[in-house]
Amino acid sequence: MKRLIRVGVGILALSAVGGCGFSAHAKKSAVVGKHPTSAAKSGKRNTRRLAANSAVRVKTGQLQVLAYYATGVHTSLSALWKYPKAISVFSPFWYSVNSIGGLKSQVVPSVLAAVRRHQIAVEPLVNDATGVQAFLKTYPTRVNAARNIADMVKGGGYQGVDIDFEPPNNALAPELTDFMIDLRDRLPRQDVITMAVVPNSGGGYDFKTLNPEVTQFVLMSYDEHSQGTAPGPVAALPWVENILARTERFVPAKKIILGIPLYGYAWPVGSTNAATIPVSAVTAAMNSHAVTNRSDMESRASYSVNGTPYIAWWETLAGMKDKIQLAQKDKLEGVALWRLGYQNDRVMQILMKHIGPQR
Repeated sequence: MKRLIRVGVGILALSAVGGCGFSAHAKKSAVVGKHPTSAAKSGKRNTRRLAANSAVRVKTGQLQVLAYYATGVHTSLSALWKYPKAISVFSPFWYSVNSIGGLKSQVVPSVLAAVRRHQIAVEPLVNDATGVQAFLKTYPTRVNAARNIADMVKGGGYQGVDIDFEPPNNALAPELTDFMIDLRDRLPRQDVITMAVVPNSGGGYDFKTLNPEVTQFVLMSYDEHSQGTAPGPVAALPWVENILARTERFVPAKKIILGIPLYGYAWPVGSTNAATIPVSAVTAAMNSHAVTNRSDMESRASYSVNGTPYIAWWETLAGMKDKIQLAQKDKLEGVALWRLGYQNDRVMQILMKHIGPQR
């Protein structure tokens, strides 16, 4: 759930893109229009909707765990199937909005069916296929996008939706706010609207107006250093604490979900061209040279691959635990993981131990 220039789901081979973004073009995509309105199909939709909404989101007073998922490389969900109660919400990147407000879909029916068998709420993520929020620029395309997304949520029987548009600047802040209000009006109040927000947006979000319309905000508290920057921590604990404190000045803590990266980056020495390294794919060379930075709570390693020297930084399990405890201390709504497929069993065990089962 990062900026498009930081998309990535691979290791080393995808060095031009980053850990948590999305490809603007989906394979085998289909444009989503209006859904059937016959009584029979409407009844089926309502049945699916009731089944989806019967998934227990989270116990009272407990952090919820929202987990993102994307197709591509590193898509194994084996750890989730072993620990299905570790997460409360499954948010797959299956939809993108094009320049005229249409939706491109890449739903994986087998994954959706498996997640629902475990009674996990499904709130698909919708991102901006244009990268510049082109559909927000005119009233007709904004309305078209809001209508198509609302129809998708209703027709798919989803419990809600995650909007991840990530404004490149504040030029379209009023239009983004108008879009979110329109989307809220088109969905029942029990449907969750989650909005992913980048830190230090420079005024890209009108939180005062958005707060009543948006159920919860995912603070994208990662990529402090990433593709295009010098090597450094992905989400140093002091940096996360600071951007969270700033966000809490504008958004009630109970509406904030704290992002946690399940990855790191490796940079060739002297380069800003970083490759994404999932925590499940940290190599023996990285581990053998790893040193934990106690203030940042991340691991750092200098090592070589085929004679090429690298510097890598990645999230540690201890750092993940500290971020969970930060969310608990500040009484946030929950934590969000980018992303499933990057995790291993130990990540899921930390969730079960320090947050507890979600159902």
